[in-house]
Amino acid sequence: MDFEQAMKRLTEISELMGKSDLKLEDSMKLYTEAVELTKKCKEYIKNAELQVQTCLLYTSDAAD
Repeated sequence: MDFEQAMKRLTEISELMGKSDLKLEDSMKLYTEAVELTKKCKEYIKNAELQVQTCLLYTSDAAD
């Protein structure tokens, strides 16, 4: 699952959990899924930041 798919699923989960007709067990499953997706998204962002920093480092070194 890529970043965009994970974010889309998180949006779906948020909408589902906003409904009051969910059973507790279903809410807990969705919450657990959301936690795992959030971890994945944070990792994607962390990796993207490292890639940008690396590019900036190479760009600034090349300019010198």
